Amino acid sequence: MAERQPGQALTEVGYLCAVLTKAGRPPLDAGLSDPAGGSSIPPSVYTSSLDQDRSRRRALLGRLAAVFYVGSATLVLLTLPLPAPGAQRVALGLVCVAALAVGVAIWLAPWDRWPRRAGLVIIPPAFALIALRNTFGGSDPHTYSLFFVVAFVWLGLAQPPRSSLLMAPLAAAAYILPLLTLPGDLEAGLASAAITIGVCVLVGEGIAWGMAKLEQIERALHRERYRSEQLRELDGMKDEFLSAVSHELRTPLTICRGHLDVLEPGASEPEVRAVKQTLTGELDLMGRLVEDLTILARVGDRVLLEVELLSLDEFVTSVVTRAEPILAGRLLVEYEPSGAIVHADPQRLTQALLNLLENAARHALGGGPVRLGVRAQHDSWWFEVADEGGGLPPSEEQFVFEPFRTASRLTGGTGLGLSIVRGIARAHDGEAGVVNRPGRGATFWIRIPR
Repeated sequence: MAERQPGQALTEVGYLCAVLTKAGRPPLDAGLSDPAGGSSIPPSVYTSSLDQDRSRRRALLGRLAAVFYVGSATLVLLTLPLPAPGAQRVALGLVCVAALAVGVAIWLAPWDRWPRRAGLVIIPPAFALIALRNTFGGSDPHTYSLFFVVAFVWLGLAQPPRSSLLMAPLAAAAYILPLLTLPGDLEAGLASAAITIGVCVLVGEGIAWGMAKLEQIERALHRERYRSEQLRELDGMKDEFLSAVSHELRTPLTICRGHLDVLEPGASEPEVRAVKQTLTGELDLMGRLVEDLTILARVGDRVLLEVELLSLDEFVTSVVTRAEPILAGRLLVEYEPSGAIVHADPQRLTQALLNLLENAARHALGGGPVRLGVRAQHDSWWFEVADEGGGLPPSEEQFVFEPFRTASRLTGGTGLGLSIVRGIARAHDGEAGVVNRPGRGATFWIRIPR
């Protein structure tokens, strides 16, 4: 079976295959609705990808604002030598230098790490600089109205709808206040302000609504790309699963067919009995395999758990009683009766612990002892089974819970026992794992919430 990194996931349609091939791993897109369904909660990977794109866009738009600042200041500096009655060139030069400094600061700012609304802080300085340019720009009081359009174009590109409406009063103040100190008809200036700011708001809002629509399309594209990746992964996992199951079933079928082929028509009763015994054993193995696959699929569905309030003392006693025939006096129990209550499915949790105990019984060196420990942690109950066998090969810890990972023909099992353990633990909102001590044994553990 090909190795695959932990944490991969599938759609709800492929959940059965996910459970069978990945030991009950919870689906990555939990909460992602069907396209025909209602609301959806994007999964972590999908959200992360979208957030990365949005961070890059914020950085790009932040630098676009810097370009607008620097470009506008450069344009004014280049036009300073041109005739402009009443212009105060020194003051305008200082205003342009200030605009250049602000532009450089905006270029260097970490916009990708800041929220989108943080970009609004660069608008008031822009309006203030436009107002100062108008104040010192000469006899034409409306020279810099176009710069307001530039500011609102950036607002539309970088901010959500209604941001331009929010900034309109500030822009109007920046347009009108210089008119109070400049010669000319104030009423005409007010009319010009109303038209200019109105057009700016229309431009900003139009661009903003267009960008909002593009963002919706982007989200849809990300979602579809994520679904396509899921389907490709699911298809690969389906092939892995079918290959693994066919391999596990092919061996006993081959053995059965081989024994039947060599059985002569006039075979003696002992020969027939031996073949029958072999066939029965192989059929039992196939039956256990099918049963384990069914269990592994069912434990992934939490609805099928029958969780109840258990007396921990009685539960541990029950597990020990059922484990004694398996371990034949080799079981050591580390548990102090406490009268505690556990929320769990007794049948499934017992099954998980018995799987661990049976696994330890097979691998403990020389029929050595097997230890069952139960203890309370801050927010969970901890169950562990430790043996003094050879442990696992180094780096095998991350794969041992995968189905068909073990040599089931040698151990008499189906290779699904540890997968079932992890599936049961995760169905309880818990986890299962192993502490490996190569050459000295291994400790398998189950943690479930208190």
